[in-house]
Amino acid sequence: MRRPDAHANVGGALRAAMPSSPLAPRGIQGGFVADRRPSPTASPFSSAVSQICTRSAIRQTILSPGRSEGVKSTISTLSSPPSGERRKRVRGRDPIGKLFQLYKTSLTQRRSVPICFWVFIFLLLVLCTSSAQADFRKSDWQFFKAIDMNSARAGGYLRFSLDGDVFHQSRLSLADLRILDDQQKEVPYALIEPRETISEEQYTPRIFNQAVLPKAYSTLTLDLGQETYNNKLVLKTRSKNFKRRVEIAGSADARRWFVLKNNAYIFDFSGEQKIQLTTITYPENNYRYLQVKVWNGPEPPLALEGADLFLVKTETPERKLVPCKPVSRQEDPKLKASICILDLNYRHLPSDLLTLETPEENFSRLVEIQGSNDLKEWQRHLQSEFYRFRTTKYEVEKKTFHFPEARHRYLKVIIYNFDDPSLRLAGFEVQGIAKDLIFQSESHREYSLYYGNDQASAPHYDVERVKNYLNIETLPRVKLGGENLNRDFVPPVPRKPWTETRPLLFWSILVLLVLGLGSYIIRLMTKVKTA
Repeated sequence: MRRPDAHANVGGALRAAMPSSPLAPRGIQGGFVADRRPSPTASPFSSAVSQICTRSAIRQTILSPGRSEGVKSTISTLSSPPSGERRKRVRGRDPIGKLFQLYKTSLTQRRSVPICFWVFIFLLLVLCTSSAQADFRKSDWQFFKAIDMNSARAGGYLRFSLDGDVFHQSRLSLADLRILDDQQKEVPYALIEPRETISEEQYTPRIFNQAVLPKAYSTLTLDLGQETYNNKLVLKTRSKNFKRRVEIAGSADARRWFVLKNNAYIFDFSGEQKIQLTTITYPENNYRYLQVKVWNGPEPPLALEGADLFLVKTETPERKLVPCKPVSRQEDPKLKASICILDLNYRHLPSDLLTLETPEENFSRLVEIQGSNDLKEWQRHLQSEFYRFRTTKYEVEKKTFHFPEARHRYLKVIIYNFDDPSLRLAGFEVQGIAKDLIFQSESHREYSLYYGNDQASAPHYDVERVKNYLNIETLPRVKLGGENLNRDFVPPVPRKPWTETRPLLFWSILVLLVLGLGSYIIRLMTKVKTA
């Protein structure tokens, strides 16, 4: 005969003592405890889980405040397991003990990982963080220049331009610039870096009166609909391999025409290298109507498809001529190119415009411009076309090249000749945009600009925001004096990493991390094996 489960005897007592409650835990529904007897085929692990859930449900429901005392006495009559069984469970060899041991081990391992991680991060922050240089120490700056205050009135905001000496000895970012007064107090300043800005508005006009006069010209008229300012026109055509002279006239009523430009040229060379120019610039005007004449002469007329009009506004900041001298010129037979190197005399000097002079005519070459500070590592800035065409019907040239601002001492100009003879070069002209500093001065004060500290960080002053509300163009200008060597300068001593200055601490931390990681791996393997 099968022995009845001891837990099943509690059912009658629970029915009498417990009312039906919707808040009863799972396994206790309708005022009675659900039968949790394990099936004959259940595994020891599932039996342990079933016993834990049943006992937890009974304990939470019956032993809560306000329950009947009779229930407690009934539960107390349950038979206790033999002492041997208790000892076994204490040792953790039964399924329930194994389950609790597994849970506690898993929880301990889960907590140990973040603790080790955050300890490691904390040590790295303490030992590896290098202190940033915030305060000005005169011994850290190698050079200075006096600011000549005689050319401006005392007091108020002043402005001066940086010269080649400052660029040569300063950091590339100019973060080490500092202004000091005669009392050795740091004076806030703002760096002004103007840029050339180009804005463009496009218009699509209505086209009418498109016609061809044989052996003379092709013409079309553009209607903007109203008086609109414009200064650039781009013709659309399918034709290839042509050279034409273009005349542009304007009118307010399409009756009386006024010539805006009569010697413009457009061309297209479609071969191995396609070169096309159908853009024409002319004086800014607000005529409603524009008349375009393309002179064909005895050649076939161009297939004109239309035109777009533009209003281009260019704001060019002040430019400075950068002195340069050719260092070398070589002919590379492999590249089939002429290579010229220019020296601008100062490191980190800004430049963005190059003009090539040559007496040659009727040529077209591919040009590449590169920059470097050490003649070893070169950075490409531009690839463009260098050409000049002068015939009885056509005159056009491109000898000026605008490229993104370069901060290099040396410029390399590569002219690809391919199978044509090398060009004769008569001269080079380099220009750059000036960079200025503005600061607020006081009367009867002398000021100096300090620079030459490779470890200095960029300062942050309120005047950086104030400059947006100043009319910088009207500020009085002052000049920098000659370069002086700071007698208080102390060369910086190279700092060794903390792993070299504290080797014992480094290896101790490394050993602790290895031991901690090994312990975690062993515990994880034990957990998997036990499960």
